[in-house]
Amino acid sequence: MKQLFNSFSAFFIHHFLKPKFSNFGKHVMILNPQHLKIFGENISIGDYATLICSSDKKIDISTWQTDKLNGSISLGNYILISPGTSIRSAESIDIGDSTMIASDVVITDSDWHGIYDRTDYVATPKPVKIHKNVWIGERSIILKGTQIGENSIIGAGSVVHGDIPPNSVYAGNPAKEVKKLDEGSFVTREELFNDSSTYLQDLNIIEENMLGNNSFFGWIKSMFWPKK
Repeated sequence: MKQLFNSFSAFFIHHFLKPKFSNFGKHVMILNPQHLKIFGENISIGDYATLICSSDKKIDISTWQTDKLNGSISLGNYILISPGTSIRSAESIDIGDSTMIASDVVITDSDWHGIYDRTDYVATPKPVKIHKNVWIGERSIILKGTQIGENSIIGAGSVVHGDIPPNSVYAGNPAKEVKKLDEGSFVTREELFNDSSTYLQDLNIIEENMLGNNSFFGWIKSMFWPKK
């Protein structure tokens, strides 16, 4: 069943997802690709990116284009995006190489409604920049105009706005500095791909957890009639 699952996933990615990206890197891994929602233009993804989707926690990546707005999303090399993540742009969201995004994270560059004019459905967007090797904890919210420096960590459940310096740990609502990280060499997700056997072993564990004890027909049903 695993071989059939992988064949279907490769077919689905190539025919239904890849054409929706302005750039689609090499060796991109998308688990349960039928649960990845891509909407809009100017969405790119780098090499060796890993996206983990599930039927109850879809990944939603979308941009907004109008006569005044031209949203864009750039996902770097070696990034990890976990189930339930939502990334939505009306201007620009740039996520650097080796960044890890935990489950149920929201990243947005707009308020999507004006404070006083509630008919202004995108208000004034501001770019979001997440530098290399950032780790964003579960259920965090990254708001418009935010910049997160290289190697920094955002604690679970944080609400982030403004500039976060590199090599820092921030947490809370609003997110505040918890500690400074030692400046030195970090082991990043890029290192995983220097040892392909370890990476493939990790992927096998993830696939087993995602598939669980599904029967063949249960798997087919989930492909074509997923739970909403």
